[in-house]
Amino acid sequence: MGDRDSGSDDCLRGYQQEMLDASLRGNSIVVMPTGSGKTLVAVARIRAELERSAPTKLIWFLANSVELSRQQLGVLRTHLPAYQILSLTGQDGVDNWSRQHIWDAVLANVRIVVGTPAVLKDALTHGFVRISRLALLVFDEAHHCIKNHPMNAIMKNFYHPAKLRAESMPAVLGLTASPVFNPRQGGMTELESNMDATVATPTRTLDELMKYVYPVPLTLLTHQSSNLPDYPGSSSLCWALNYAAAGYDFSTDPYVVELTRYDDERLRRDLDKVRLKRKTRCSEQLRILNRKAATLYDQLGVHSAESYVKNCVERFEAGAIRDLVLPDTTISEQQHLLSILQALPGPEQCTERQQKLLTPKAECLIALLAQQTPSFITEGKVIVFAKERATVVGLTQILRTSPSLEALYSVGGFVGTSTFAGRASIADLAEPRQQARDLVDFRNGTKNLMVATSVLEEGIDVRECNLVVNFDAPDTLIGYVQRRGRARMQDSKYYILALENDARIDPSKWQGQEARMKQEYMNAFRERTEAESRDEEAVNTRVYRIASTGAMVTFDDVKAHLSHFCSVSTLQVSNYVDTRPDYVAQQSARGWTAIVTLPSFLHEEIRTASSAEVWHSEAAAIKDAAFEAHVALHKAGLLSDNLLPLIAEPSPEEGEQHADQPSLVEVADRTSSWFSLAHEMAKGCVDWHRATVTFAGHEDLDPVRLVLPSQLAQDMHFSLYWNEQVSYVVTVSATRTVRLDPGRLEVLRRDTDVALRTVHGPRMPIDGRIDTMLLLDLPKLLDAGHMPCTEFLRIVDKDSHGLGLVHVNGQQGLSYMLQRLDKIQPNSGHGEHRLVVKRFPKRKDFLHEVPRGQSGSVAYTTEETFLANECSVDQVPLKTCLMAAFLPSVMHRIDVRLLAQSLQATILEKVDITDTSLIIEAISPRSAGEERDYNRLEYLGDRILKYCASLQAMAQHPTWPERYLSSEKTRLVRNHMLFQAALKLGLDKYILTRPFTGAKWRPVYVGEVLDVEQNGTREMSSKVLADVVEALIGAAYVDGGLEKAYLCIRTFLPDETWYIPNESFDRLTPEATSHHRSSLEALERLIGHHFNHPTLLVEAITHASLPFQRTGMSYERLEFLGDAVLDLIIVPKLHAHPRRLRHNELHSMHEALVNGLFLGYCSMTHGIQEQQSNVVKDGDEYAVQHSPRTLYLHDFIRASGQLLHAKQASLEAFEQYGGLVTEALDAGVEYPWPDLLAMRPQKFFSDVVESVLGAVYIDTRGDLGVCEGFLERLGIMGHMRRFLEGDMETLQPKERLGVAAGNETLKYVNSSETVEGRKVVRCAVMIGDCEVARSPDCNSRAEAEARAALAAVEVLQECHVPAKRRKLNDDLAASSGAAEAGLQTEHEDDDEMGE
Repeated sequence: MGDRDSGSDDCLRGYQQEMLDASLRGNSIVVMPTGSGKTLVAVARIRAELERSAPTKLIWFLANSVELSRQQLGVLRTHLPAYQILSLTGQDGVDNWSRQHIWDAVLANVRIVVGTPAVLKDALTHGFVRISRLALLVFDEAHHCIKNHPMNAIMKNFYHPAKLRAESMPAVLGLTASPVFNPRQGGMTELESNMDATVATPTRTLDELMKYVYPVPLTLLTHQSSNLPDYPGSSSLCWALNYAAAGYDFSTDPYVVELTRYDDERLRRDLDKVRLKRKTRCSEQLRILNRKAATLYDQLGVHSAESYVKNCVERFEAGAIRDLVLPDTTISEQQHLLSILQALPGPEQCTERQQKLLTPKAECLIALLAQQTPSFITEGKVIVFAKERATVVGLTQILRTSPSLEALYSVGGFVGTSTFAGRASIADLAEPRQQARDLVDFRNGTKNLMVATSVLEEGIDVRECNLVVNFDAPDTLIGYVQRRGRARMQDSKYYILALENDARIDPSKWQGQEARMKQEYMNAFRERTEAESRDEEAVNTRVYRIASTGAMVTFDDVKAHLSHFCSVSTLQVSNYVDTRPDYVAQQSARGWTAIVTLPSFLHEEIRTASSAEVWHSEAAAIKDAAFEAHVALHKAGLLSDNLLPLIAEPSPEEGEQHADQPSLVEVADRTSSWFSLAHEMAKGCVDWHRATVTFAGHEDLDPVRLVLPSQLAQDMHFSLYWNEQVSYVVTVSATRTVRLDPGRLEVLRRDTDVALRTVHGPRMPIDGRIDTMLLLDLPKLLDAGHMPCTEFLRIVDKDSHGLGLVHVNGQQGLSYMLQRLDKIQPNSGHGEHRLVVKRFPKRKDFLHEVPRGQSGSVAYTTEETFLANECSVDQVPLKTCLMAAFLPSVMHRIDVRLLAQSLQATILEKVDITDTSLIIEAISPRSAGEERDYNRLEYLGDRILKYCASLQAMAQHPTWPERYLSSEKTRLVRNHMLFQAALKLGLDKYILTRPFTGAKWRPVYVGEVLDVEQNGTREMSSKVLADVVEALIGAAYVDGGLEKAYLCIRTFLPDETWYIPNESFDRLTPEATSHHRSSLEALERLIGHHFNHPTLLVEAITHASLPFQRTGMSYERLEFLGDAVLDLIIVPKLHAHPRRLRHNELHSMHEALVNGLFLGYCSMTHGIQEQQSNVVKDGDEYAVQHSPRTLYLHDFIRASGQLLHAKQASLEAFEQYGGLVTEALDAGVEYPWPDLLAMRPQKFFSDVVESVLGAVYIDTRGDLGVCEGFLERLGIMGHMRRFLEGDMETLQPKERLGVAAGNETLKYVNSSETVEGRKVVRCAVMIGDCEVARSPDCNSRAEAEARAALAAVEVLQECHVPAKRRKLNDDLAASSGAAEAGLQTEHEDDDEMGE
C-alpha cells in the first residue's frame, strides 16, 4: 500500500472518513485505489483504538515486506509520536527470542507493533503473544490473506478458534487496492470469510475520491522484432553455454557419482528420480544461467548476454573461493560447476559500435525516455518494470551508459532483498546493499529512474512518480493495476512495450478485467487437486496445542518446524552433513502413508515416525509423519512448551550485565574471626588454646608461645620478610587446650600489653584496656617503661643482649636496635660509651616481600651512632619487641586460618576438605595479596565442573543431541548460576578482597569488637563470587578427587540433579547388541582397549554424513563427553606439576594439548601395523608375500564419500607440514602454531579422538587409567611431559605479540590473490602507522596472521629497548606482581626502604 500522497496531516477527506466510520462499526476491508490515502485511514483507526483500548493491549500492523514495514513504521511514528511503536521483522533476529521474558521485556510499554506477518504468526504459534492481547490487527495489502500466507494463518489458526471459543479477539482492518488474483465468482466472499470482515469502498463520497485519483491512460508502444538469429546465435560464448546446459553429462555429476557408490533402496530411488527428471543441482544452475542469457540475448542483445554470463562466472569464481555462493551445494558440486564454467570461451572482441547495438525493444525504451520534456523529467520520477532479475541488471547498465540519457537520468536497480547470507544461484548478480542504497536515493530524489522487477509493484511508496513503463507486460491483472498505481501524479503516463502485431498484448483484456474487478473483488488461487481437497477438512482438524503456553503446531507449519529442529540440533553443520528429515511415502490400495527419518545425530528413539492415518494424497501423508515426529519430540522433552528447540544460549537474566562485563553486586562484608569469639568470651564460654611460634631464617629467634580463644587444627607455615635479604620461615603449631585461671589470664594480658606498647604504643588505648584477643605467653614477667641508657648500662652487663629498643632524645616515634658499644677516647670530654644502632622498622606488614630500592641499599642495615647519655632504652627485651612487631602479620595469618576453618565447619562441612590451606587459597582473589591466589584452583575447578556438568547432562538426557547437551552444560556452569549459589549459601562473607598492609593496625580488644556491628556490606564482582565457587571445587578435587569435587558441586548447586557415578554409567551404557567383532579388533588394538559394549565403539567412529544411516547414532554425543574427559585427564596433571604453573601458563599449555589442530595431528601420527599379503610370481611358482601396512585412527571413520575426499586433502597437507610439526614438538622450544594452522586438519580428525575417548570412558565405567593409556598411545601424554620438562613456549603467536607490543596499537592487514590457481593469503603487522613484519604466502588468514605475529615478535625483541621488553614479559609471567606492587604503596614508612 504505502500511499501517503493523499493528505499531509490527520484531517481526513470525506471518502477517508467514510472508510474510517465503516471500520469503527465492524471489521472492514478498505478497498480504494493506490494513492487515495488508505494509510491515513489506518492511522485514524489506530488512534481511535489506542484511545479506547486498555494500555496493555497491542495494535499490530502487518506489512508484507521488510521495506514496507520500515516505510509504515516511519508513517506511524510521524503521526503518533506519543506512543511507543516497535518494528519487528525477520531482520531483527526474532528467531532467536526463545524465552517468554524476552518477549515480555521487548513488548513492555509498546502500543503498536509494525512487522511482517510471519513474525506475528510465529509469536502466536509459540505462545509468546496471545491473540487476546491484540486490540487491532491491520492487514496492509490484505488481498494476500488467502491460502497458506502467514496473514491467513494468523486468522485461521488463532483468530477464528478464539472466536469459536467466545474469547477476546482483536478488531480487523484490511487495506488493499486490488483484492483479486483471478476473476472468479465468489472470491471476494472467501476473502471476507478469511478475514471475518466486510469489504468497504466509498459510495456516497465516490465523486470526491475521483478528484484525488488520477486514472492513468494506458499507451501501448510497439516495436519491431529483432533481426538477431535465434539464441544462441553467432556468439561462441552463448553457443558453449547452451551446449553445456542442453548436453549436460549427468554421469559426471558429483551427486550422481555419489549415488552410484552404494547399493541402497533409498539411493536407487533417488537415482531413478534423477534419471527420470534429468535434474540435479549442477544441471539446474547451468540451465538457469543459460535461460537468463537467452532472455538477455532476446531482450537486449548479444553484448548484454555475453557480459552477463562473463560477470556471473567471475562472481562465482570469487565467491566459490570464499564459500559465499550456492550454500545448498557441496564442495565437489561447486568445483564441478566451476570447471564447466571456466572452460567456456570468453566474450568475443567487439567494436564500440557493436557494443552499442541493441534490440529494437531496448532502443524503443531509450527513445521513449529521451523524448520526455525536461520539465516532465524534473517534476517526477520513472519506474521501468521488467520481468526477470537478469533483465533488470542488464537494462540498468544499458540505461546508465546510454549517451542520450546520461544527462537526463540517474539510474538505479531494485529486484528485492533477502536475508540469506549466500547466493542461491550463480546467475544472480543482485547486490542487496547497492539495491538498498538505490531505493533510498530514488525516494529522496538523488536518482530519478528505477529499473525494477514486480517487487516494486506493491506497497512500497515512491512519491512524485509520473512515468511507468512496462518493459515486459504484466502477467496478471494484479500486476497491471498495481504497476499503474505507481503513477501517482496528475498527467502521469503508463506504457506497455509490445512487439508489433503481438496478439498476446491486448489492452482491452486488461481494461475488461479491471471493469469486472470493480463489480466484485475476488481472491485468486490455484485449484487444489481433488485428493488434496478431500484431505483438507481432516488436515485442518489436526492441531497439537500446549495448554500452558497456548503454543501450537498445525499440519501447514509442521514440516518447516521439523526441519528447523534438525538444523539447530547439531554443532556439526558442514557441507558433508545433510540435516534435512528424510520422507518416504508409499501408496497402497487404501491410500498414502509416510515415514520420516531424522538425521543420525539424533537418538534412535526419536529418529523415526510414521503417519497416523491413511490419506488420499502424498502431501498429506508426509505432513502427518512430520506432525507425529514433532509431537514425539515434544513428549520426549526435546521441544519446550513453546514448541521450540531447547538450544538457545542462556541470555543474561534481568539485571545481569553481559558475560564479558561482570556486574558489581552488593555482598556482606568479610566476617571477622574475632567477632564470634568475642561474644563467646563475653559469655564466659570460651576455651583457651596454646600454640608455639618458631622462627627459622637469617638469625633464629627464640620460640614464642601464643594463647588464643580458638583452636588451630593444623600447623601453619608462612614467611615474614624483614628486608630485601633477610626473611624468616614461621611455623605456628596446631593448638593444645590450656586452662587459665583469672589470675594467670590477667598476667598474660598485662605482659601482652607491655610488649605491644613497645612497638605499637601510639595506636593503643590510654584507658588501661588490656582485654586483647590474642595473648603472649612469655617465660617471665615484663617490666614496663624505659630508663636512661647510662643508668641501664650500670646495672646490667655491658653487652647488647639484654637491651630493648633504644630511643634517642628528641626523635619522636623512632626506635633503634643496639648493635654494639664503642669506647669513647678520654680526651673527647664526653661520656664513656657511644651506641652503634640500626633503625627499627615502623611498618607493620612483614608478610609481603620488600621491593629493592633504586639505590640498591638494603633496608634496616645502615648503622648510626649516638652518645649513651642521649639515649634511653626499653626494659622489654629486643626479641620480645621483634615478636611484637611481627604480631600483626601473625594475627592476620591466624585470622585467615580461622576464617577458613569456619568455612570448613559450615558451608563445606559435608565436603570435608582436610587441607585448610587449600580453602585459604580458594577464597583469595589476587587483590587480597595472599601468598597464593585462587587462579590456579579456579582454572582446575572450572574444568572439573564442566566435566561433571557434561557427564550429568549426558546421563540425564540420553536422547538429547550434542547441541542440546552443550546448551545444558553452559547453563550449569555459567557464572550467573554460580554467583547466585554463592550468595544463597553466604559464601560472600568468607571471601578475602582487601590486602593486609598493617596500616593503622592496633590490637584486637574484646570490648571493642563487641561494640562493632557486623552487618556491613561491600561491592564485589559477580565473577569473583563465581570464581571462588570454582576454586573451591578445584580445592575439593585436590583434597579428595572426584568424589569430593562432586560433594562440593552438590553443596553449591543442590537443586540440580547429580547422579552418583555408577548411576550415570548405568544410564549411559547401551544394551548389549551383536556386532561382528572382527571388524573392530584392529581398532581396539590401536586404542588399547577391548570393548565390553562394541556399540559404543561403532558410534564413536560414525560421522553424521554416513549415508542412509537409519539405525545407530553418529559420534556427536560421545565427542561431547570425550572433550570433557580429555580436560579431566590433562588439567589436573598440569596443575599438580612441581613447576606450579601460573594461571596463564596453565591456560596456554592446556590449549596447546587439547586444540583441534593438535589432536588432528596426533590422530594422523599414531597407527598400528598389520600384515598384508600379496601373491607374487617366483620363477614358475607363485608365492605369498607379506608386507606391513599402517592403520590410523582416521582410517576407521564411517562417513560419506565426500568427507573421505576431504580427509585425503588433509592427509596431503600433513605430508607437507607434518614433519615440521613433529620436529618442533620433539626438539623445538616453540609450539608449532603456524605449521599446524597451515596443515589445518579437518575437524573430524580431532572429533574422532574425543569420541573414542568418550566411548572408552563409558565402557570402562570411568577408568581414567585406560583412557590415559589411549592418550599415551596417541602421543598426547608424552608431548605433555616434553612441554613441561623443556619449558616449551606454548602461547599463541598473536597473544605473544600483544604482550611484546604492550600498550601500542596493533593492526593486522590481510590481502589475498590467486597465484597459479591457488589462493594465497598474506598479512602485514602494523604498530601504529609502521609496518613491523610481513608473512610469506600462506594457505589461510589464520596462518598468515600467526606467521606475521611471530616475525613481529622477533623484530620487537631485537630492536626495542631491552628493559622495556623484559618488563612486558615479566608482566605476563608474574600473575601476582601487579597486586603486590600495589600493596607496597600502602606501607607507612616507604622512606625507610631506601636506607
